[in-house]
Parts: sequence; C-alpha cells; structure tokens
Amino acid sequence: MSSDLRAALAHIPALDRFPTVDEMQAELDRLAQRYPDLVRVRRIGTSRLGEPIRMATVGDGECDALVFGGPHANEPVGFLAVRELAWLLCAEDRLRERLGFRWHLVPCVDPDAARLNESWYVRPDGRERYLRGFYRPATAEQVEWTFPHLREPGYFDRMLPETVALARVIDEVRPEVQCALHNSEYGGVFHYTTSDDPELADRLAEAADWAGLPLHNAVFQAPTGAIRPGVLRMPTAAELASAAGAAVAVTGASSGEYARRHGTVTVVTETPLWPDPRAASTGASGRSYADVVADSLHILDLSIHHLGHVLALADDDLRLDTPFRRSLSDMRRTADAVIAGWGVIAEASASRRPASVAEESSFEGLPHTLRLRAVATALRMLDAETACGNVRDGIRRARAEAEQLFHAWLRDAEVVLPDKPVDVRPAVVAQVATILAAAEHVGRRSAPPPVVIATAPARQTRLVKAAS
Repeated sequence: MSSDLRAALAHIPALDRFPTVDEMQAELDRLAQRYPDLVRVRRIGTSRLGEPIRMATVGDGECDALVFGGPHANEPVGFLAVRELAWLLCAEDRLRERLGFRWHLVPCVDPDAARLNESWYVRPDGRERYLRGFYRPATAEQVEWTFPHLREPGYFDRMLPETVALARVIDEVRPEVQCALHNSEYGGVFHYTTSDDPELADRLAEAADWAGLPLHNAVFQAPTGAIRPGVLRMPTAAELASAAGAAVAVTGASSGEYARRHGTVTVVTETPLWPDPRAASTGASGRSYADVVADSLHILDLSIHHLGHVLALADDDLRLDTPFRRSLSDMRRTADAVIAGWGVIAEASASRRPASVAEESSFEGLPHTLRLRAVATALRMLDAETACGNVRDGIRRARAEAEQLFHAWLRDAEVVLPDKPVDVRPAVVAQVATILAAAEHVGRRSAPPPVVIATAPARQTRLVKAAS
C-alpha cells in the first residue's frame, strides 16, 4: 500500500460504537450538504418494510467502485467503514484524484435487519450485550446470498427487494471493483475474492497489519481454497449447493458472483469484533487437523440437539411467524450442514496432518459461536411471543430453560473465545485499508495505456490518456 493511502488511514478518528439506521441516513444528508459539488445522494430501492435504501456517489473518476455495508446486519463494522471512507474521499482531493474512481457508497443495504440489532450497536461493550440484541436473517433473507443463480445445481430466483436494488446498481455502474463489508466475531482479518491475482491478494493481506490486527491464517467458515494466508477464493452458488446436497436451494449467488458478468473484481472483507492473536499463528497445535475439526463438530452437534429438546417444550405453543423464528430454524439447518460438510473433510486422509494453532483456535471457537447465536435467537423468538400476549405454559418453560442454557454456554465461551472488549477503530481501519488497496490495484490494472501522439513538424511527443 502506498504511503499516501497509509497516511489517509490516520485521519480515521477514535470510534466506540456503531450507528443506527437513522444516524446513517442523517450522515448521508450531512455529507451531501457539506460537499454539494462532489456528492450526489439518491434512493436506489426500498426494503421489505418500506425503508428507503440510499446511496452516495462521490467524485467523477473514469472507473467505478461500489462499496456497501450491512449485507449481514449483525456485522456493522462496514457501516462505519463506508462513512469514514466517504468523508476521506471528500476531504482528500489528491487521494480521490489519484485513485481515479467514481465511488458509489451504500452504508446499509438491509435497514430492516439492522434495526433489529440496534440495541447493541450503541453499546458494543461485551459478548452478552451483543448476543441479547443479536439478529441475523435466515439465509434466504440475506441480501448477500439472494442473487439469482439460474441453473442447476442450486437453482435460485427468490430475490429480495434489497437484492434487486443492489443488482440494479451493479448493472448500472458496472463497477471495476466491488467491496462487500462483513465482519466476523473472533479471530483475525481475512478476505474472500473473485480474483485469483496473487498481487492483489498480497495487497489485501497488508490491510490487517496496518490496522494492528492479526491476519487470519485458517479456513474455517466455508470449505474453500486459499490464494494465500488470509485471502480465500469466494465460493460459487453451484459449489455451495453441491456441498450442501440440499434438494431445494436455500441460498442464491453472492453479490460477487453476480457482478462477474461485468468483469468486476469483488472483495469481501471480514474483520473481527474480538481479535485473537492465535488466528495468525502457524505453530503446531499438537493435534491433528482431523481431531480438531471432529471435536468442534461433536460439540456443535450435542449443543444443537440440546437446544432442540429445550425448544420442543414450546413447539405446540408458538403462534408467530417472526424473523427470529425463521432465523432460528435456518440456524439449526445450517448447523446440520456444517456438521455434514466439515465431517467429510475431517474423515479424509489428508486431514491427518498436524493442525496449526490458528486452525485449532478457529475450530474451537466455532461451536461456541454458533450455539450462542442460536440460543440468543431462541430467547428473542420466545420474548416476541410473550410480548404479544402468548404466555402459554410451553413458552414460559422453554424461555426459562433457554435462559439457563444461555448463561451456561456464555460461561463456557469465556474460556475459549477472546474476551477483550470490542475496539471498533482497528476493525474500521482494516476495512478502509482493504478498500483503498483494492481500488489502487484494480485501478492500475484497468487504466488504459497512454497513447503517444506525434506532433509534426517538430516531432515532439506528448502523452494523453486513451479514451475510456
């Protein structure tokens, strides 16, 4: 990363909380009022509950970059990254002009889901507060994973209004580079990308260092290939469908797969809420990879079945079709898919190799993270029933047992997962650094070569940029 991009990161202020949806909308208006000749704000769509989805376009470069935050509403680091990037681009003329992009910035692409997380956005001071306010939509209701995939395996055409809005923007601006801003709960910084360019991968990997965060040196979410440590190949919808083996696809294509029709390079950035230096360690854990994965899946399997027995107390008494109920059902199905998919990998002969510390810590944290998400969502589902007057015996009994389970699992997680309070700024710096590094690299690759024009009779030459 060049020195001026690094210097720009120093302008990002101290940050201690995440913005609400209303605050993000107001911030767009302030930006446009402050820089009326540079910023244009427009509505690009409407959410399922009628919320406007808005985008700011900054600058007039010859290339286009699309950056959006909040594709998963429990991952709000991108809200701040979009905000800080927008102010940087407006305030730093030289930075904007040197990169040469027209920037299209969507702070929050799923405002409905974001509003269901706002209680912890304003005070992200601990894991319990985070989980008490946690909401992650079911897979089929996630903007990132509901782009059309119109072939088998995994045929999917159930686009959400929010996804339609984002797809329209992608088709309109045909971005050279697209950044989808996510964040993980623990570990280090890592990226998915649709590009196999090793130089781009190296630049992306630098972002963690400039933010003072570990680079996550393990594959533990979706089974996919690594281009280099911390930079993974983005799986396609067909690959995910084949791995899941489901008769009916519950997920579509990603934004990155959709944008490839325009030659777009997509980078998905994951930055941790709770960093863990073990995520970068290549040292030997003293255990085999097969044992590390199998032990993780065993804990997850037992936990999901335990939660299922608790929730069975309320099965006959549930009355509401809430986002929390749909999310919980999806989480239980996803856990089964994780167990099946990674189980095949654990049984393979190649998994008898030694596991690194990064791999061990990643898989140790996985079941604790997934089961806490599930029980926290169960509590919100049961509380929604009670709030609407459904105080049947099964609801009350399940609620009491789920609360006990939540506290027990939270105590277990404190032993395994990092517990240092969330430090918001480094996560935001890592995302902004990633965006700038990707734009710098892709912009150089996309720039047309200079054309040499001879000027007779003096035979002097001058360089002009070829027409785009």
